[in-house]
Amino acid sequence: MLFRCQAVFLRAILKVSNDRKLTGVLLANTGTPDSPNPKDIKKYLKEFLSDRRIIKIPRIIWLPILYLIILNIRPYKKQKDYKKIWMKDGSPLLVLSKMLLDNIKLKNTNKDIFYSIGMRYGNPSIASELKNFQDIGIDNLLIFPMFPQYSFSTMESIRDEVLVSLKKMQWNPKVNFIEEYYTEEDFINSTANQIRNSWNRHGRSNLLIFTYHGLPKRYILDGDPYYDSCLKTSDFVAKKLNIKNDEYISSFHSKFGFGEWTKPYTENLLLNLPKKGISHVDIISPTFSIDCLETLEEIEIQFKNDFIQAGGKKFNYIPCLNNSSDHINLIENLVNKHLE
Repeated sequence: MLFRCQAVFLRAILKVSNDRKLTGVLLANTGTPDSPNPKDIKKYLKEFLSDRRIIKIPRIIWLPILYLIILNIRPYKKQKDYKKIWMKDGSPLLVLSKMLLDNIKLKNTNKDIFYSIGMRYGNPSIASELKNFQDIGIDNLLIFPMFPQYSFSTMESIRDEVLVSLKKMQWNPKVNFIEEYYTEEDFINSTANQIRNSWNRHGRSNLLIFTYHGLPKRYILDGDPYYDSCLKTSDFVAKKLNIKNDEYISSFHSKFGFGEWTKPYTENLLLNLPKKGISHVDIISPTFSIDCLETLEEIEIQFKNDFIQAGGKKFNYIPCLNNSSDHINLIENLVNKHLE
């Protein structure tokens, strides 16, 4: 009730001029459980794995598998993984996203633009953040999914959630979406800078690995452009770094379930590299803008252990852009570009 009163008061102040148009920018991401406890992980996985954009198996087959097997086993298996990376104030994805949001707000000088973060699954939800925008009188919405490469599974899922939420709210603002941005010079430069900074601190390895979240191969065969976009991302950044073709490679991680996924699999690649005399690798995941379970646990912990056990000597994980100044500038510039 207090928030609603504050929102009404703020809306009245902001709308002093009838000519003033307010824009809400929603930085949207996949999401995270509320805690590393099995109950919250189960709630998160239920929402995530019930999304038809994510799982394209017929419901009559998939739902019994999900409810009878996966949701009764996986939350307990993933609990230990989440606990390894959980921060004092919450999950890394949410904590780092809030830090990024705070810094964007500090830098933002346009009082007609309001920023927020919303998660496709979990909290803060996309629906709740859209309601906050409605309460302060936003006229235009810019939805900014934090995925550099477009995929039906991510972008269209967020679009679905935004449009369904707006319909339920009976709210009809002007809505635009930033669908991808891996070709943007700011993104290429920011990613290259992240790698250079790591090289300056830790030295340069024998091989730079660009690892991306995988997709089932059949999604690509059905027309999803994600795989090609990932390969192009690696090429763009490698060109900016002025490195040769044999000095970098693209691979894919986070395979889930059965069936063939996009290859090569990062895990298999890392196990075989020491046999080829490559004992020192740098690895970055430009499919993510914010560090999360997949980067901090799967890549930085699991893959590192696998590589060392296979005979590797040095494994250097290069963090996501997170709340870096480059990332803040990238977001601000992209927003301004789409509002022109």
